[in-house]
Amino acid sequence: MKTAKQKNCSHDTDHPSIRGARGSRTTDHGSLSRRNFLKTGTVGMLGVLSGLAFAEKKEIPPTPFKKGGLNPTPASAGRLSESEIPLTPFKKGGLSQGMPNVLLILADDQGMHMSCINTPGISTPNMDTLAKNGVLFLNAHSSCASCSPSRSSILTGMYPHSNGHWRNTVTPVIDAPEKEFGHESSKLDAVGVHEDIPTLTEILNKKGYYTGITRKWHLSPHWKFPFHKRIQCDHTSWQTKERCAEFFNESGNKPFFLNLNITNTHRPFKLHVFNKKLRVPPENVHVPPQLADTPLMRKDLSDYYSTVQCLDKTVGTTMEALRESGKLDNTIVIFTSDHGWAYHRAKATVYDAGTHVPLIISGPGIKQGKVVKDGVSLIDLMPTILDYAKIKIPKNVQGISLIPLLEGKPGAKGREFVFTEHHAHGPGRFYPSRSITDGRIHYIINLMPELKYTPPQDLVKEKLWGTHSYEATIKAKDEFPVQYELLERTMKRPAEELYDLHNDPGEINNLINDPRYAVFLKKMRVAMKEWRKETNDTIDDPRGIIRNP
Repeated sequence: MKTAKQKNCSHDTDHPSIRGARGSRTTDHGSLSRRNFLKTGTVGMLGVLSGLAFAEKKEIPPTPFKKGGLNPTPASAGRLSESEIPLTPFKKGGLSQGMPNVLLILADDQGMHMSCINTPGISTPNMDTLAKNGVLFLNAHSSCASCSPSRSSILTGMYPHSNGHWRNTVTPVIDAPEKEFGHESSKLDAVGVHEDIPTLTEILNKKGYYTGITRKWHLSPHWKFPFHKRIQCDHTSWQTKERCAEFFNESGNKPFFLNLNITNTHRPFKLHVFNKKLRVPPENVHVPPQLADTPLMRKDLSDYYSTVQCLDKTVGTTMEALRESGKLDNTIVIFTSDHGWAYHRAKATVYDAGTHVPLIISGPGIKQGKVVKDGVSLIDLMPTILDYAKIKIPKNVQGISLIPLLEGKPGAKGREFVFTEHHAHGPGRFYPSRSITDGRIHYIINLMPELKYTPPQDLVKEKLWGTHSYEATIKAKDEFPVQYELLERTMKRPAEELYDLHNDPGEINNLINDPRYAVFLKKMRVAMKEWRKETNDTIDDPRGIIRNP
């Protein structure tokens, strides 16, 4: 594919090559090697950052919210009956074959909202059952809060600035003719994964896996993701079950990898609620502190939470199909989301609500009922899958295998810091940012703060996307001035932001100039600088990242 350079790039056209824009495999910055930094999730960096002790943090006074704070509702509201919860226990012991099946259930725009983590007002019995039979991660983050970059990161084990897929891309619908997924496609995009980076699909195909993907594509270039089967299905749980059952059967004696995309939680929400019994009443929803608690906002949130319950139903029917296929006991099941929910200061940003995602992994040999608070990234999924399949992990992969955590091995640890990034949601909507969190302190740098941020249309447009949250915030600016100001601040941001997620989960109070947090700010700056150096994140303006054909 010919390289197409973006116009109006504020950088020179002779930027480092795509290989240079990735991380060098031989870079050594002092005693901290690239491999030690990336493979340990910056565990080695804590020698430098050992001052970030949580014992000190308890001395930090709380930062109370202003009007529009937490709104607890009965945790049992809208719950399904216990008889509707399908149990999916795994047999004790490890894998029965050398290479396991892998079912990756990828929700679309679902944030950290499940009844197993006590989200008020909703019931997700099938997600809860997966957590009961596996490992629930409380501090998992997508690499980017936009669809294409996040999904390509999962399937390459690399950050978007490293693999080259830094924004949403133009792609065909999943059931388009075969020619649309080749080099002569009418839906080619200049942005995409570099040609010499092996994808999970390519690797598994070569090792004899039968691979499939459902509903949503959003990957570029198309030929780098050669799934054997692309499956169209609607938003209903019953059709998804049928399509999954067909795929499980077609895999025969081969191990399979199914990337099951479930899109109920993507706007417009109302179109994706297939069962009225799964609707959540507006009075039962939880309104987070960063959003205005008005009837219109509650209506919008009610629609979202209803789609979460519908998605949960689909998780249940999918697990039924897997159990009925007889392949459950040799299948690793991963449930997560590409990024957080479709609200301002979430989707298409690096704020916590945008990148913090649910993650549950269950299967043979995996601890049951285990909760992990350590930080992990969705770029860790690819090396984990390859590790289980006993397939060599490519050297370019920046993720780490989660098997030690999943199997409860002594001393197993996740990442001390989780890094996320944003470049652009789509062509022309770029606003580059980077972030780092240790689970409590969240530090953000906005690389081009002189720009005005433009939110995606599905966060603003009521007629096209059924979005009421933006309108609700504007209408309530007098009653909820803090939430209105937050919306304004989202469009025009400072160069740096710092938040205490324990005291301020809505990220309302920017603590960048608070002297009480100076020591944490210093440590975070050091870690961010080192991570950018180690991953060769040298290009602030993403238009300077040119795909290596």
